[in-house]
Amino acid sequence: MNSEEDRLDRLSRKWSETRADMDISPWQVWGRITRINDIFLQSLGKLLAQHGLSYSELQTLGALILAGPPFEAKPNEISRHNLLTSGGMTNVLTRMEKKGLIERRKDPEDKRSVIVSVTDAGLSTFDEVIGKENAIEHRMLAGISEDERHSVAQVLRKILMSIDEED
Repeated sequence: MNSEEDRLDRLSRKWSETRADMDISPWQVWGRITRINDIFLQSLGKLLAQHGLSYSELQTLGALILAGPPFEAKPNEISRHNLLTSGGMTNVLTRMEKKGLIERRKDPEDKRSVIVSVTDAGLSTFDEVIGKENAIEHRMLAGISEDERHSVAQVLRKILMSIDEED
C-alpha cells in the first residue's frame, strides 16, 4: 500500500476493478469533500456539546452578529441564513431563549412579528465558540500552504457556482 494513498484511493481502485464500465473520477472529489465535512462536523459537534449549543444555535448567533449592532433581526431573516423552516426556526429560538442566549420582543412596526436580539450571554458564548471553531479550521488546514488553500478555495468556488442555484 502506498503511503500517499488515502481511503478514497483504495476504495476507488476497488470500484474501478469491480465496475470498469463506470467513470468514478467524480467520487475522488465528492468522496473527499464529504469525508472532510464529516470530520469537520464531528470536531465542531464536540466543541458545541461542550458549550451546550447545537449547530443551528451557533448559526443563529452568527446570523445575529452578522446583522451588526445592535445584533438583532427578524426570524425570517435569520432562517434565510440558517436554511431553516419557520417551525424549525421557532424551535431553535425557543431553546436559545430558555438558555438566555437571545431575547424576543414584539416588532413595534409589525405587531405580528418579533425582533430577536442577542443577549450579553449570547455574545460571550458566540465569541468563545467562534474562536475555538476558527482554531479547528486552522488546525485542519495546517498540512497545506497558503497558496494551496487559495487554490482549493478557488476550485471549490468554481464547483459551487456551477451547481448552486442560490448564487
